Amino acid sequence: MYALPFLVSILCAAGGDPVRAQAPALMQSRLRGTRTVVQEQELANAAARSKMFVTSSFAGDVLGQRYSDDDASCSAEGITPGVCALASLARLSSGQSVQTPGKVVDCDKQESRDRLERALIAEIESASAGNHSGIDAERLRSLEEELKPIYATLPREQRPDAAHGVEGGLGYAAARYLLHQHFLRRHAWYVRGLNPAGDGRRPPDDKEALRSRVAGHLLEVMENNAKHGLDLKMLAVFVATFEHLIHGDQRERLKQAWLVHGLKPEGTTTSEGLAQVLEVFMAHYVYVSQKVDSGYALTLPKAVQEVKTISRIYGGWPQIQTFIQEQVRKHEQLHDALSFDAAATAADAVLLLFQEVSGSMCHDMEKTFQSLERGQRGRVKLHELRSADGGDLFRESVEYLRQLGALEGEEFHVLMPNYMLGPSNCDGTTSFYDLCCPNACEVHKGHLERAMMADPLGDHVSLITRAVGERLGDISSEMLQWLEQLAKEHDGRVLIHGRAFAEWLHNIFPRECPKPRAADFKGMAGDIVPDANADFQPTTALKADLFEW
Repeated sequence: MYALPFLVSILCAAGGDPVRAQAPALMQSRLRGTRTVVQEQELANAAARSKMFVTSSFAGDVLGQRYSDDDASCSAEGITPGVCALASLARLSSGQSVQTPGKVVDCDKQESRDRLERALIAEIESASAGNHSGIDAERLRSLEEELKPIYATLPREQRPDAAHGVEGGLGYAAARYLLHQHFLRRHAWYVRGLNPAGDGRRPPDDKEALRSRVAGHLLEVMENNAKHGLDLKMLAVFVATFEHLIHGDQRERLKQAWLVHGLKPEGTTTSEGLAQVLEVFMAHYVYVSQKVDSGYALTLPKAVQEVKTISRIYGGWPQIQTFIQEQVRKHEQLHDALSFDAAATAADAVLLLFQEVSGSMCHDMEKTFQSLERGQRGRVKLHELRSADGGDLFRESVEYLRQLGALEGEEFHVLMPNYMLGPSNCDGTTSFYDLCCPNACEVHKGHLERAMMADPLGDHVSLITRAVGERLGDISSEMLQWLEQLAKEHDGRVLIHGRAFAEWLHNIFPRECPKPRAADFKGMAGDIVPDANADFQPTTALKADLFEW
């Protein structure tokens, strides 16, 4: 009896007709230009291969797989399988479905899922083997060095087959946490599928849900293939692969903005045309994120309308427009005709500028917060906060603030770091991450990690006291006693990524470090690292009633 996922793929390829699905030597899929080849040996191995992620070599395993016209065109353009599959998901689907025993299966959804899984496996295996076209060995080495401090301070998997209990790599929960912290510190990204508090947005459709699960899929692929946990090299491969997929998807977004202006991929444009392409690209990036959708711009009228809309509602747009003009003039001086490659280089620079614009708005809000009574201690009264800055900001509902863990006490005091790091302050959102306010607490934690990695056998209390003192000054006797108690509970070790230490850090750095929520530490790792089981933050359900006026 065939495994269900493989049987479903045969039925979908046959257009839902069980008669046509009886394993002929060659079957045509419902998609134009697609092909499906099924051989007897493939059918014999179907059950064994029905696991969601295969662990055998992907390179030569093409029997029984369906490929669309996109695959051929992507290969011709040098686009890697993962980027190609993600771009396909961003476009409209046909939504064909078939009947299988006891359920109805959406063929387009099933085919998209299968194709994405195969593509992600290909990306990971290529990067791990060192022959990925978009990832070089030097990049992987630099990532390993960058990840070392936090890796050194996280709990490891034990290797029962090794003498004296030699430690392995990181388990799933610790690896997920490390990756979340890296992207948060490096880019202010709250990556979907890695955020311990759950994602801050619900995907609008099935295809967007698949795109939003890319990070989770990648981690599962790698964890399934790691016998003794994920080591530094594997984690570096994950980061490099994920960043490659995001950059590739951004380039495909730009390509759509280029095409809707009637420009050919190999063609050129004027300085005015390049500015219009970049404005459409960025407006779609910012505006569509407000609607929790991440598809590509499809028509010029829609694109023009988005530019007009975002220019009215987004305060950072004039700065982005000015920077676009600067980039256009820069490329105009270097090239007689402006190609798509020039547009891609300019778009990368504008996206970095957008992160700076977003971060500067967060800093302005922090200054307003700190100007209020007790604001320097990171805790102000809600009614004073809502009256600040003309009453235009800080209008989130009481229920939202409670769910966020940003509101405490009968007098409704708002905790500055919890509020600032909430989803309502995320300026841009994509299929893969929310771009939120920079987390200053991560700077302190990174400093602690480097100090502890430099002296792995040192006394934890002394190391932490010295490292914190370098940034803060003397620590009070009360806080020192608290720290000593934390070390005593774990045989002299301080679990610097656990809930108890997060509480200590919040009291040491009340403006930068959020007060931990118990709900964020209820996963498989308990109080050791944040690992919530929830797919979405509790605040997600409050989207319709987010603000009070």
